Amino acid sequence: MKHTSLTLLFLITSCGGGGSSAILTPVIEPPTNTYQSIDCDNYDGPNDKIIWLDDFTEILYTNNWTAIIGNGAEYGIPGWGNNESQYYTSNIKNSSVVNGCLRITPLNESINNFNYTSAKLVTENKVDFTQPGRITVRFRSPEGVGMWPAIWMMPLESIYGGWPASGEIDLVEIRGDNMQEILSTVHYGSDPSNHKFQGGSYFLPQSNNLNERFHELEFIWQENSMKFILDSQFTVFEITSNQIGFDENYPFNEIFYLIINVAVGGNFVGNYVNNNDLCYAAEAETCPDNKRFLIDWIKYETL
Repeated sequence: MKHTSLTLLFLITSCGGGGSSAILTPVIEPPTNTYQSIDCDNYDGPNDKIIWLDDFTEILYTNNWTAIIGNGAEYGIPGWGNNESQYYTSNIKNSSVVNGCLRITPLNESINNFNYTSAKLVTENKVDFTQPGRITVRFRSPEGVGMWPAIWMMPLESIYGGWPASGEIDLVEIRGDNMQEILSTVHYGSDPSNHKFQGGSYFLPQSNNLNERFHELEFIWQENSMKFILDSQFTVFEITSNQIGFDENYPFNEIFYLIINVAVGGNFVGNYVNNNDLCYAAEAETCPDNKRFLIDWIKYETL
């Protein structure tokens, strides 16, 4: 996720603090197989190097994740600095675990003068990540004009200053109207007025697109280098500290936390949203899975 002004975000503790975040505590049982066409597989790969694994086998998952609430105005950055149109909630309609899948569902739903709701979950102050290590996420993207699913990382502390100086790592960004392109990007820049970023993308064939099949993004994180690999074979992007430039701090060797969200609208995808591509709140239980961001599992392991 790209931001244009995020200095205040680094003041957040416990993912929002001051009552701006909420614990995800469903009061009803989420929908089951009746409306769920996708079963996520339990992770069955090697585990000898695993530091942390979230396989989403439990309905409640607040040990690892906290929900961010709002549209960013709470932090002085309305629209999260990107002209986004959604209001994030902790409602089970927007985020739930069903059949081993974390499901984030953007909805046509009016709340607090916003026309859309969605979810943004963070591991801040619950699960930390740093190099050297490998983070792998198995996911399937929602499809729809105006949807902006992302899996990304922010620093736990703004050691080098406010955004973008302390860095941002985008493992996965997808435009909802293009199910064949996946992007990985890093953001940095010691001068807040001169935001810098480098990244790459990979294009999949339509027969293997991001909406109809699960894919795995591996982030190989070493001291002074980062590499993003799709499905263990396609390099999306790689970079070394030398490519950042000797006139810049290299902020990517610090502690980061993980973020998963689906924005609606925003600079990255354009501000037009096709309402027919999103389910309405009344249809939340029966919303097709191709309109949800599905996360099968996430693992963090040593190299």
